[in-house]
Amino acid sequence: MAETSDIVKFQRWLQAQLSEAANIEDSKEKERRTLRLDSALSETILFRELIENLGDVIESPFVIREDPVRVSSNAQIKPEKTDLTTCSKCSGQIDQELGFCLLCGEY
Repeated sequence: MAETSDIVKFQRWLQAQLSEAANIEDSKEKERRTLRLDSALSETILFRELIENLGDVIESPFVIREDPVRVSSNAQIKPEKTDLTTCSKCSGQIDQELGFCLLCGEY
């Protein structure tokens, strides 16, 4: 037996929700929910039929690669050395390029 596709499962879920909407007591809420579900169900059926009809015609957009796209490295990244001095207010480091203390913001 073929596996049920996600779109068919979604369609069945919408149909179950539609039958449950009949139990809503507030007439305006029932009508609003029914219209939303009917619309979603119609679009789902159209989409499912489109996919079934075009299944072999359209090439899959997913690419399967043998090797990873990005090579991972275990090398540690070390920060670049900058000209640092000590802050007179908090004893933090003042980056000369930025011109203020990285901890307290003192210039």
